[in-house]
Amino acid sequence: MVTPAIRRDADKDDASAPGELARLFAENGDDVTLLWVAGRDVPSTDEVAARRAEFGAASVKLEVLDRSDQLLPSLATPESRSAALLHYLERCSYDLVYAPLEGGLPYFTLLAAETDAFATPPIVLLARAPQEWAHEADKTFMGSTEAIATAYMEKYCAEMADRTVCASAALRQWMLSRGWKVRKATVLPPPLRAVRTEAPQPPIASKARELAALAGSRFRDGLTLLCDALDILAQSAPEGLTLTAFGPFGKIMGEHSGGLLLRRAERWPFRLKLLPRATLEERLDYLARSGALAVVPSLAASTGEAVGACTAAGLPFVATNAGANAEAWKAEAGQPPLRAR
Repeated sequence: MVTPAIRRDADKDDASAPGELARLFAENGDDVTLLWVAGRDVPSTDEVAARRAEFGAASVKLEVLDRSDQLLPSLATPESRSAALLHYLERCSYDLVYAPLEGGLPYFTLLAAETDAFATPPIVLLARAPQEWAHEADKTFMGSTEAIATAYMEKYCAEMADRTVCASAALRQWMLSRGWKVRKATVLPPPLRAVRTEAPQPPIASKARELAALAGSRFRDGLTLLCDALDILAQSAPEGLTLTAFGPFGKIMGEHSGGLLLRRAERWPFRLKLLPRATLEERLDYLARSGALAVVPSLAASTGEAVGACTAAGLPFVATNAGANAEAWKAEAGQPPLRAR
């Protein structure tokens, strides 16, 4: 029996990996339980029912861990969620456990194994964007003791797990360069999520040319770099050029990312279009239908997900040669790495 674990308060992209892994194991005939570890917000009954039906269709059993009889009711901290997972595993008999590195969920389980307090099943970690890496890439300080504690827990987990599976060679190299003593660290990018879109339609006839920014609301996603490049492009931009940016929006260096685009766009002679709500699949569908050129301006990338998705979908794009972007393109297209110019 295999149990991938997922945190409810995790970033959507980070949270998708255990779910996709659970489906993959189930397709191979394994008996799989997906453990949904609630954070500060406990999921509603309707939400749980919907997710159980979704995973049940894929032969995956979904369990929700929102409390422990040995802890206070709310699992509001990384430490409480990690302890609740330990108490849960003590009552179960799984053959193998997969867990995300982010959040340090298996910290107390691995600590119990190190001290021989509990005979744990083998634990494999899926590493995508550790706290320390994210703050370094975003050039921000850890602003709370919780962030510091989480960073420590993640490093300990990566070093003590039976295996750590990194989303890219770039992330593994970062760990080693920071002195992480990762044991049996391998590089196995998670399978790209199936892009369920209708057959692409021919682009609407128009003289307009369009760029579509695949950049999130974090500094490392490169929105500021894109704006700097567009400042230069504005001097010789073709007539009718449009820039499309997708949400969700957040804050970059204290400024709302949507506001940042509006402020910088005042210098540009071309149109700005904002689409505030769009999943990766919806963005890819939009690119296929509009014929827009995708721009991936990452300053740092630990997974190269946008590049890999565009390549797999056969969509034209330009991207920075940052972090995992080059290896994602190489893996999907069977091409030599991107070269910095």
